[in-house]
Amino acid sequence: MIADMYKRRERTASVLLGLVLLVTAVSIVFMAPEGTEEWMETAAFLFPILLLMVIALSSRRKYNKVKDMEISDSRRSLTELDHLVIQPDAGLYPRLLVFEKNGAYIGMLKVDHLTWWSRPLVAFRSSFLSFVPCTFRFYSNEGRPLFSLHRQGFKETVVTINNDREEKVGSYIQKEFKSLIHMKGMMKKSHGQEILSVHASGFSGDFTLKDETGHTWAHFYNGRFPVEYTRVFRDIDNDIVELSDSLPAENKTLLVGTVCFLFIERSLRK
Repeated sequence: MIADMYKRRERTASVLLGLVLLVTAVSIVFMAPEGTEEWMETAAFLFPILLLMVIALSSRRKYNKVKDMEISDSRRSLTELDHLVIQPDAGLYPRLLVFEKNGAYIGMLKVDHLTWWSRPLVAFRSSFLSFVPCTFRFYSNEGRPLFSLHRQGFKETVVTINNDREEKVGSYIQKEFKSLIHMKGMMKKSHGQEILSVHASGFSGDFTLKDETGHTWAHFYNGRFPVEYTRVFRDIDNDIVELSDSLPAENKTLLVGTVCFLFIERSLRK
């Protein structure tokens, strides 16, 4: 699964690199720059070209590193998880791959339903996903749906979170419209009771979620952890979320669903 992730990233970067090179070549052939100023404007294409080359080569290096490594499937249930390693995956629509610290694959959150008219918009620019109704679903490593997120709203984002039987366990309501600095919201039970205030950085994703009693439900600590805890991820700058292991099943599903949505939102802001 991790090898496939790096392979998709390499393929995506290579395709985009080819398109940028094609546009640059056509621009030079049919609109040949004249003078220093126009050549400087053309040189602006060098940055995305170099960036895409770095991404493609880096993904190739990481793919070669893990392609022969056996990645096991996690045997822990959703309620047993005490941490998540979250990796954004390359694809037509945004999605997340979720692992344990030892590399065991937990599952994938991906777009499961989009209205027909919004599909080309989101395919063209993923940030449009913040403006249209959609459904995300989390699939286990066995392909079994564990929970779903149904996003609606424009100025106020309402995410209805259902369990594996499509029964509503609660919702996450994000108050601020497209704030680039912070993501603020509230988790609610299915009957509307507010149970947890959410405040996360729109850039780094940093958050510590505590209830009124001071009990920590989840904590994201800049994605850094000691190297002895990992085999296949980077030593630093991984997205690691510690989860409380003393929550009821419904609250755990509501928490994991909210955390996954926060990371999807963060990926759309980049």
